Amino acid sequence: MSLLRHFTRNESDASNTDNLEVEPTISSNVAAMSNVQIRESNVENSPMVLGGQPTIKYVINNHPAPQPVAAEGSGNASDRRENAFKKVLKLHCKYLDREGDLSIQGVNVCKDEIPVVHPSITQIPFFEGKSAPKEERYQPSDKLSELAKNQQEELKQIQFHELLKKDDGSSFISVIGYPGSGKSVLSKRLARSYTWPHHICWHRKFMDMNYRDKLTIEELIFKKAFPGLDDDTSAQAFNWLVENNDKATLIFDGFDQAEFELKGNSPKEDYQTPMHVRDIMASLCSKHFLPNCRLIFTSRPHSMIFVPKSLRPSSTLLLGDLAPADMKKLFVAYTGTKSDEIWTKLNNNAPHLVPLCHNPLMLQMIISSQFHPSKRIGDATTLTRVFATMVENLRRSENLRYQEDFNELVLKLSQVAYNATKKGTVVITTKQLRKYGLDPSTVQDIVIQLFAHDGATNSRVFDGDCRLYFCHQTFQEFFAAFYIVYQMLVKDFKALLKNLFKDNWSVVRRFLFGLLLDLGPLPDSDAGNLETKKEIFVETLHQQLAKISSKYVKNRDDEAVRDQQTLDRYACVGEGKDSSIATKAAEHFPTTLQLPQPMNSNLVPGFCFVMKHVTKQLDLLNLSFCFLDANSFHEIASVIKEMKPGQIGWMDIQVNNLQPSNIDDVIGLLRVVRDELWMLNCFIDDDGRMRFANQDEINQLQSTLNNIQTRRKVVVDGRTILRSQK
Repeated sequence: MSLLRHFTRNESDASNTDNLEVEPTISSNVAAMSNVQIRESNVENSPMVLGGQPTIKYVINNHPAPQPVAAEGSGNASDRRENAFKKVLKLHCKYLDREGDLSIQGVNVCKDEIPVVHPSITQIPFFEGKSAPKEERYQPSDKLSELAKNQQEELKQIQFHELLKKDDGSSFISVIGYPGSGKSVLSKRLARSYTWPHHICWHRKFMDMNYRDKLTIEELIFKKAFPGLDDDTSAQAFNWLVENNDKATLIFDGFDQAEFELKGNSPKEDYQTPMHVRDIMASLCSKHFLPNCRLIFTSRPHSMIFVPKSLRPSSTLLLGDLAPADMKKLFVAYTGTKSDEIWTKLNNNAPHLVPLCHNPLMLQMIISSQFHPSKRIGDATTLTRVFATMVENLRRSENLRYQEDFNELVLKLSQVAYNATKKGTVVITTKQLRKYGLDPSTVQDIVIQLFAHDGATNSRVFDGDCRLYFCHQTFQEFFAAFYIVYQMLVKDFKALLKNLFKDNWSVVRRFLFGLLLDLGPLPDSDAGNLETKKEIFVETLHQQLAKISSKYVKNRDDEAVRDQQTLDRYACVGEGKDSSIATKAAEHFPTTLQLPQPMNSNLVPGFCFVMKHVTKQLDLLNLSFCFLDANSFHEIASVIKEMKPGQIGWMDIQVNNLQPSNIDDVIGLLRVVRDELWMLNCFIDDDGRMRFANQDEINQLQSTLNNIQTRRKVVVDGRTILRSQK
């Protein structure tokens, strides 16, 4: 089906900053280079994934506010403070304007043609990816209906504009999401959307901060952010912020990139006391500093798991996938007149990558790899091949400034990326680059950006050394995997395996598997070395799957086992495209499996690849509250429909985002499910609200049950239970 259609560009979410003569702008998720034409078509718009508009309730904290620093002088002290803050706010607006979004080579599209869309935002009770510590776990009811009701109240779909509403109380919000989900873009859009004088927002990135020296909170937020700012203006502006902290929101982007862990016993110092960044952040989280200010952290899920209970956010929001209609808008905008051609090519060659297109970063990467395929890499049918194709295309870039052998450049850059990843940082210095014969001018056209604007925090630190970073953390992780595969000694690889299966290495693991099992040796690489690493890695992976499977056996009724570890390992297997490895992985497939809530589209291809090889009887496959969209559910259902009749005992698909066309997928499950299929609120209507199956869908289900003449039952809602009438 053609994706080309006319769409109306969304209005910008940004508002003018009154009295500041600065107009913040919302940038799209990609920097653009040339215009494209978008043809009209009669393809109907898909309904939005997002549901209604529930109000976020914020926790009111009653910590006493520290007293602000006394202002110097007399007279119009309040006016001086406000004017100083406006001056600093102008610098901040310039900083936001210069914070360009990610530019993907090969996606040549005019910036003005990119519609403003947002990923789905779900309020969740705990952090996605893992359960809370044992003493804090959510204890579900034994009654499924009561459990469903409780979970439905805790899992709320949030609209982007609701994040801009200032509630009566103060709050600390964490916005978590997987790689490429749009955390940084959303944080900048939020910062640009607040208006003076009703509310202001301050945006900073954890990667920019000085972790060596002790600072006051004023220096962290103002003085060190803008080194040219005079001391008096900085102090006056901070005084205004203290007095008006109820009008402010502080956004700190990329907590997973911070070079510290939050500790619960933060010192209770005043505003003038220099402290390490870790302690300043703890004081903000505990509301000891700026108690009425809204605080927002963005992060990958794994980093938020270990925040001490006393410092945890009062609300956690998960960034999910783009709604189908929004994904189509972006796809058409990025591909222009070739959208039909690229969409057909993608569906024919790599249909399992289609769910990944609902991730903003992956969408751009996949489109670029389809536009410019590499003969050496072949069809970009896995995430590893997509990234490898991007690197290969850099070889042909006219802008490439590195004149030496490109392979040598990639190997050098890979070692830099690995060392940074091993240290748990995304910040790279010119000193570290020069250690391997590189400098910013030779790599800035590839994947590294140099802080080169006034708003860069400590852009020159450590004796004048410049700080740099990969344009997206996923690029760093790909190059880190590249180093491990093609340069690391086997003995060092064995030692690395002790840490390689920790959460912060998950993306690197996936690329590792793809490079080792799918792409294989490069010219002049040691094939024997790679084969040894492959055998070691595969064996370790199977040991991990066996260990996780045993956990499910022991805790089959514990909702806390709903984590992403199993699916994360399956994602690795899917990257390798090796059926023999998938077959062995399927031997460890839990007989009772509960998928993560919500389910990230990046995990769907690997899960389906392993499911194809499952031959054992399954007691329970629980897909409830996964918020699967139509494409992801279709991919999963297509695999399940090929399984043996009655192979799954009980299946739960309630609370997902299915379209009317998915009724054929649901009907296909009936032959495989031998006992019960629960499907409460698994569809969404045209307004994006959850709904039960309608009468026509119920009739189709009933007809199928009659034809197969089975004792199985289908729970449609609290009052409608279908059974065969023959």
